[in-house]
Amino acid sequence: MSFILDTALGNAAPFPFHSGPVPQPYELALTPEFIQQTRVRARNYKPSIDLSNSSDSEWSDGPPAKAISALAKYWAEDFDWYEVQQKMNSDFSHYTVTIPKTSRYDAELPLHFVHERSSDENAVPLLLLHGWPSTHQEWAKVIKPLTSPENISTKSFHTVAPDIPGFGFSPSPPISGLGPREMAVVFDKLMAILGYKRYGIATTDLGWQVGMWMVEDVGENIIGHMTDFFIPQPTPDDFDRLKSNKTTSQEATYLQSLQAYMNGHAAYAAIQAQAPLTLALAMSDSPVGYAGWIWHLMHTVSDGYAYSYDEVITSTMLLWIQGTYGNLRTYKEFYKVQGLTFLSNRS
Repeated sequence: MSFILDTALGNAAPFPFHSGPVPQPYELALTPEFIQQTRVRARNYKPSIDLSNSSDSEWSDGPPAKAISALAKYWAEDFDWYEVQQKMNSDFSHYTVTIPKTSRYDAELPLHFVHERSSDENAVPLLLLHGWPSTHQEWAKVIKPLTSPENISTKSFHTVAPDIPGFGFSPSPPISGLGPREMAVVFDKLMAILGYKRYGIATTDLGWQVGMWMVEDVGENIIGHMTDFFIPQPTPDDFDRLKSNKTTSQEATYLQSLQAYMNGHAAYAAIQAQAPLTLALAMSDSPVGYAGWIWHLMHTVSDGYAYSYDEVITSTMLLWIQGTYGNLRTYKEFYKVQGLTFLSNRS
């Protein structure tokens, strides 16, 4: 059982990828031709027009034309992927492995993942699961503090941070049907291959659904699940109580904020769930266009944090290198009704 990636954008993958049943060291390396082609596409970006009465700080329709044009110029002239790539390779230990077919998913799945072991042999194994628009880089700022805390009295962890299939350097799923419950089995097998019988999980965004299914289906292996993305699903009765002013202040705040997000910011998720290929046809052709799609969400949920051009472009590159369909389509699988029916989310 082995996997060699030879098709991605066009007729050739923009990076070498080999994997087998045993984890093997891996070095991130995009081809120079792909990097140059991406730079040329950024240089040839055709800017949109803004409304004459909009301001540079107005993001309700998306990134302002002035902002995205400046990002495209920086990408074409100043962004250094080689520097970013070298840092990712030097900061963490990267590996690949192929997960065999499971009872829930009838295809092998090659994975790229970061694995950093603590010097403390009693450290707790911890699986880190990202969402969209992200990759293993979601955890770049916390992996070292988790594996090697400055305070010796602080608990340490052996960290495992995979790229979800279709994200970063994990090849896209070869067939449909890879939802959160199927991924739960895949990542449990990854931890078993690494020798971790019991482990904790930390998740965000789409990774939350995978983590919830892991707790339900392989709970005997899970020490605990920490997430920053738990979303209790309101019932019609909850909204009726809100209209009748019968909710607590905390309930009202939650329901109103959820409504505001769904009405004002969640359109991207519906489009990615309903027509991922249609969207990918455009986004895979324009790295700057995809950066705008991603940047809009990053800006919306950043709580005022101003992402640098390097951060926006790096996030985009990691989701664009294989073409965008693989990661966009994750929403189609995750938004199926059965993907959200784990026990703790049932009424």
